[in-house]
Amino acid sequence: MERNSWHISRKISMWEDDFAIEWLDYNNLCVFGKSLFQPEYRILKKSFRGAASQAIEIMQLNLSPVILVEETAKNQTQKSDIKCKFFENDIDVPDPRELSPEKKNLMVFDDLLLERQNNCEAYYTRGRHSNVDCLYLAQNYFKLCRQTIRENANFICFFVKI
Repeated sequence: MERNSWHISRKISMWEDDFAIEWLDYNNLCVFGKSLFQPEYRILKKSFRGAASQAIEIMQLNLSPVILVEETAKNQTQKSDIKCKFFENDIDVPDPRELSPEKKNLMVFDDLLLERQNNCEAYYTRGRHSNVDCLYLAQNYFKLCRQTIRENANFICFFVKI
C-alpha cells in the first residue's frame, strides 16, 4: 500500500466514531448544479452512501480527488442519516412545497447563473415554509436576482478571486 493510502486509511479509522457525522445538522441535502461530475461532488456522493466522517477527514488531507474517492469507497462502514439527492436538470428539482417542514432541509445551488432561475427563486422565496435553508454558490453576486435571491439571503460570504 502506498504511503498516501495508508495515511488516509489510518485517518479514517481514527475518526469513525459519531463525532464528525454530526457536522451537518440536516435531514435532507439536495444539490442542484451543472457540474456534478467534478471530483468534489463525487466525494460528496460517496460519503453520503457511507460514513460522512470519512469524507471530512480525508478531504482535509489535501490529496488528489481521485485518491480520495477511491479511499472513501474502500472504507465505508456506516451510513449517514442524511438523505442526499443530486440534480443536474431543473425539471428534476422538487418544488419546495414537496419537502417536509418537519425535516431540516438544505438546498445547494451551484454555479447556475446561466440557467433559468425559477427553481432557485422559488426556494429563496418559499423555502422557509418547508424548513429549507439555501446556499447559492456563484462567481458573480451582482448577476443574482436582487428581488428574490439576494434580498432573501440571510448570509452572504465573499471570497477574493485568485
